[in-house]
Parts: sequence; structure tokens; C-alpha cells
Amino acid sequence: MTLASMTGFARASGAHGDLRWAWELKSVNSKGLDLRFRLPPGRDVLEPQIRQAVTKALSRGNVTINLTIQREGAAPQIRVNEEVLAAVVATSRELAKKIEAQPPTLDGILAIKGVMEVIETEESEAEREAANAALLKGFEAALKDLVAMRGRKAV
Repeated sequence: MTLASMTGFARASGAHGDLRWAWELKSVNSKGLDLRFRLPPGRDVLEPQIRQAVTKALSRGNVTINLTIQREGAAPQIRVNEEVLAAVVATSRELAKKIEAQPPTLDGILAIKGVMEVIETEESEAEREAANAALLKGFEAALKDLVAMRGRKAV
């Protein structure tokens, strides 16, 4: 029986329309198969298909699956989430009554998760499905490379 390494790395990148994407898969030793996902918002729908593909290809290892996406040509819009901002301001005012501290600064408030939102250009359902299909095809290429790297013998 040939033993395969559980350590490996693979990267695949590509494009679909105005999307530029890159998959990075990292694998290290582990007793079982442990998958960790870092997918951009809105692309978590890909997780079940990715999980299924990885469990077919690998039986062990701690695998980190990272997807980065950039949209070219369309500048993202920045928006302040008014409800979150109001809650943050109200909470800071309540705390100011209880403790002595410097008042919050604008940059500090805007840095709180959820106060600022980046709004990407909306995709139609057909565009999203086509982009997801291209992303999955790219993932399959990265997974194939990871499996090949794990199967190589060390020199």
C-alpha cells in the first residue's frame, strides 16, 4: 500500500465576466478529515458541493479552503448601516454614564464590524449561477492539484 502525504498546497485562479478569483487549498496532517472554509459573502452556497468533492478525493487531513474574488470595472459602493450605527452610539452613551473614558472617534466607530457595508454590484440569478459554475470548475482544478501534490514522494 502506498502512503500519501497529507501536507500540500494548491492554487487555481481564473476569471468569469468581470470576476477575478483565486482558490487556495492548504492541507496538513490530521487524524481525520477537517475542512475549514473561507468563502466571500454570498458564495457560501458553494460549500456543500465543495465539501462533497473534498470528501470524495481525500480521507484525512486538515484542509483550509480559501476563495478570494475581485470584481473589475465596477467600483463597490460604501454604505453606513444606520441601525447598527444607532445601536453603537446608544451603547457608547450608556457606557459613558458608567465609566470615565474618552468619547469615541469617528474612525473608531466606522471600524466596528457592521457599521460600514460594502455593496457589490448586483448579479442576476443567471449571472450568479454561471459564476458559481466557473468557480466550482476552478475549485476542481485546485483540488486535483492538491491531491497530486499530496501523492508526490519527498526527495
